[in-house]
Amino acid sequence: MFWIVWALVGLVVWWAMNMLMTGKAGGTNWLASLIVALLGSWLGDLVLGNWLWMWAGFNVIAGVIGAVVLTWIWNLISKQLK
Repeated sequence: MFWIVWALVGLVVWWAMNMLMTGKAGGTNWLASLIVALLGSWLGDLVLGNWLWMWAGFNVIAGVIGAVVLTWIWNLISKQLK
């Protein structure tokens, strides 16, 4: 169940950040940004630990924070490389 919650948090944050940063859900680099969002979600849970809203052993708030930060950094870097 942990992996399902992790994937859902990563997907929702990926979609929201892409809509916010680029104005479209996919784009040309959608797979890389999806991987970055999933990685950020996992790292957020790993680094920030067990506090606030836990669901199936996954810290949802920390996962969202990690995914938002890493996806934002990725979008900034990918815009600079274009």
